[in-house]
Formats: sequence, C-alpha cells, structure tokens
Amino acid sequence: MAGHRPTVQRFRDGVDPVQEAEIWLEASRIAAQRGHPAAARCLLQAAIQARPDWAEARMFLAQLSKRQEAGGKRQEAGGRKIVSLLPYPLLLISVVLVLAVVVGGPVNRSLAWPIPTPTPVATPTPTPNPAQIVDQFVPRLQAALAGQNWERAEEIVALMKAVDPSGDEVQAWARITFLRHGQALVETGQVQAAQEQFDRAVVVAPDNEEARRWQQATRAYLAGQAALEAGDWATAIRSFGDVCAQVPDYGDALAQLVEAYCRQAQAAVDQGDLSGAIETLSQAHERLPDEPRVTDLLASAYRQRGIFREERGMLEQARADLEAALALRPGDAEAQAHLDRVMYRLFPPKRIEIDISQQRFYAWEGDTLVYSFPTSTGLPGQDTAIGHFQVLDKMPMAYSSVWRLKMPYWLGIYYVGNIENGIHGLPIRPDGSVMWGGLLGQRASYGCVILSTEAARLIYDWAEIGTVVDIHY
Repeated sequence: MAGHRPTVQRFRDGVDPVQEAEIWLEASRIAAQRGHPAAARCLLQAAIQARPDWAEARMFLAQLSKRQEAGGKRQEAGGRKIVSLLPYPLLLISVVLVLAVVVGGPVNRSLAWPIPTPTPVATPTPTPNPAQIVDQFVPRLQAALAGQNWERAEEIVALMKAVDPSGDEVQAWARITFLRHGQALVETGQVQAAQEQFDRAVVVAPDNEEARRWQQATRAYLAGQAALEAGDWATAIRSFGDVCAQVPDYGDALAQLVEAYCRQAQAAVDQGDLSGAIETLSQAHERLPDEPRVTDLLASAYRQRGIFREERGMLEQARADLEAALALRPGDAEAQAHLDRVMYRLFPPKRIEIDISQQRFYAWEGDTLVYSFPTSTGLPGQDTAIGHFQVLDKMPMAYSSVWRLKMPYWLGIYYVGNIENGIHGLPIRPDGSVMWGGLLGQRASYGCVILSTEAARLIYDWAEIGTVVDIHY
C-alpha cells in the first residue's frame, strides 16, 4: 500500500490481519498486471478472509470478475475454450511463487507448500453485515460524485446494490447519484439523457419530492422544445413556464421561455397586431421584469403603436403608449420626440405676443390664435421694454403708490429697477375715473401694457404664471 512495500519477512511473520490483507491485495494487483487473473482472485479472497469489511478489496474482486466474464465471452466468440489444468493446491503454490517474484528473495519452503488445513485463528473476526460493508463504499462514492466521475459513481452504486439490494442507505445513495448526474447533464444541455437519470432516481425513490420535481420539469422542458420547433408558441410558453415554476434555475429554461414569448410577439407584429404583441410581452414582462430583451421589445411595441395612433389623431391613446414606452426605456429619443408632439397638440403652450408697432395684443395656444385686442404701450421716453418675458405674478387689483392708480387684473412681466411693469386693465384714479379709455390702439401708458377692462379680465383668467410674453416692434 502507499508508504511502504511488502517484504518477505512481513509475508512470513505478519500476524496483524490488516497488514496481512494489505500484502494480499498488493500481490493480487501485481498478479493481475502480469496476466494471472486466477492467482489475483485467490489473493483477493485471502485478503477478504483476513479483513472481511475491506471495501477496496471487494471492489477490486468485482472488477476482476467483470474482466474475467468479458474475457470468457471473447474466447467463446472466437471459438476457443480454455480449461484450467491446475488443481487448486498447485494454484496456491503459483500464487505464493508470484508473490516471491514480486518481493524478491528466497521463500521459506513451508510457505510454498500447500497446507491441507488452514491455520486456526485464535480470535475470529466477526463477519460484517451488508450495511456495514456498504458503509465502506460511501467515501469512495462521495469522492466520485464530488469529481463528477459518473461512470465510477454508478459502478460503486452497482456494487453497493449487489451487497445490500434492498438497503435504505443503498437506495438513498442511488437516488443521489442518479439525481446529481441528471442535474449535471441539464447544465450541459443534455436534457434527453438527463431524463433517463431522473427516471432512474424516481424508480429507486418513488416518493422523493425532489426527484419527481426534476423528472416532471425535464418532461415539460422537452415538451417545450418540441413546441418551439413546431412554432406552437403558446404550448412552448406554457411548458417552459411550468419548468421555471418547478425548478427556477433549471438550465436554460428561462432563456427558452423568453424566446417563446418573443417569437409569439414577433408573429403578432408580422401580422400587424401590435396590441397582440403588447399583450404577450406585457405578460412576459410581468413574469420576467428584469429580462432586458422582453423590456426592449415591449418598449418598442408601445412606441410603434403610439406613433400609429398619433398619426390617426388618437392623441390620448398615443400619449399613453408613448409614456409607457418611456417608462420602460427612459432614453428612447424617438418616443420622447413623438410624445412632445402629442403633448403639444393635446396641451398647446400658451403665449402672449405684443406688437408695439401695431399696438396689438395677441394670445396664442400653440399655433392657434385665441385672443386679439388693441393695446396701449408706453409713451416715448417711457417705452415698454422689448424682449422675451413671462408672467411673474397675478393680482386681481394692483396699486401704484407712485402714480396713485389702481390697476385691475394685473399680470406682472418684468422689473425696471424696483418698479414692476405689467399687463392690466384701464387704470382707475383716486376719484374712480378711468384713464386712457379712448386711447387704446396708440401709445399712452407709463410703460405698462394696457387693455380694456373686459379684455384684461379674459387674459387674467386665461394666462398662468410662467406664460411666455414676447414684446417686439
């Protein structure tokens, strides 16, 4: 064994059953390597007799038996029949001689001569029961499973079953082996082969929930694959959905589910059914909110339908679609541009325009002229400023302490020093009389924009703080 080499003296004088068994096993291996299978089997039987609970010796014996059976079949196929002519005592002599050749040096004659009766053992080793023998295989099986050496693992399971066919521990390890092998096959995309392993796991453990879950998920996956290839998107979605529900991390089932959703949506788009595509992709997005491909396709479908509705004047519906597209993909410049146009048409911006040269006041909503009134702007030397302004504040009745005038329906638009100029109705003197009533349509004010009292009231109610005010010649 590892760490030492058997010697003649140990072979002659060894009384420790463990050491004796190690020598027999080492000799058996060498005999097998040199083409003496019968001798190897005898040595192995001696090792097992010395140490009945030694799983390694039993495993090697099982391997030799397999090789011998295979060799016998090959000899029969070739028409040759080999009959051993050596009687059993002579075979034992050959075994001892093989060992002598291996370890070197002379062999005591007493060891090379067949002994008619076995040497009595003072304290016989208790024969282990099947469960105890199975326990000896477990570390090797665990090592094979850890290394994903499935052929070796199944070989060990077969040996364990041969020792204790109906043992609970054997059944449990068989289930674990088949289940893990199937799961590894799923990860590498070999789902059909994985199905066979899960079926085997269920056979040995029909009541095991995990084994059944993987078996059913695999059947659903294979059904989904077949449906995907046949163009049956609804069945593919249902099947892969079942897989993900049973085993959320099952191989590429999630990617296959996404593929089925996307293909169904694309088929709807190809048929001009954008609403159908949106319905499919909305279901997918609800189920898979973090899946970027679904999110992109759904955003694109909403954008396309929003543009379609905008072109047909369905502005509220177009707005909803374009806002949905931007909620999914905020950086969608095309959707944003169309939404801006839709919003402009739904809620055109208000704008005030004052033409000093014409002494005319205009109120616009988008490109639509809402109001047009004659106005009076500042006298020369007290000119109304030109430029781009906005409504800063609103007061039903403002008062100028400088001019001692009341100014109804005030809209402040800019400051000259500490004094704010604005748009308002005809000013009222302290005695209640109205100024400039007959001068509308010509320059007359101290810098403000003057409207009739009724026109000022309309504009006061129409305009909002922030409404743009453009003043020009």
